[in-house]
Amino acid sequence: MTALPTVFGDGVIDVHVASGVARITLGAQTGASAAAGGGEAKPVPSALLVVPVLQLPNLARVLVEVTKQIEARAKEAMAAQQKPAEPPASSGDQVAGAFRFNG
Repeated sequence: MTALPTVFGDGVIDVHVASGVARITLGAQTGASAAAGGGEAKPVPSALLVVPVLQLPNLARVLVEVTKQIEARAKEAMAAQQKPAEPPASSGDQVAGAFRFNG
């Protein structure tokens, strides 16, 4: 299996849609960006995500689902901190904290 490139983005700098393709420029906040400008730190472009416009709803749906799962886990963790700890139920082959999506 070929290794996939890994990119990091704190947020979105720009979105440009043309010819049925969305080009999403991701940005990363770095300490160097603040030092270079001498003022407030601005994100620097870190990657360009290119997605067919017809696939944007699917991408958005997946990101919303991941966000909901993270929020649910955060609520569970906060509730667990307030209650005595119980051993988590084992789910067989899944790694604790891993997200799995089918589809």
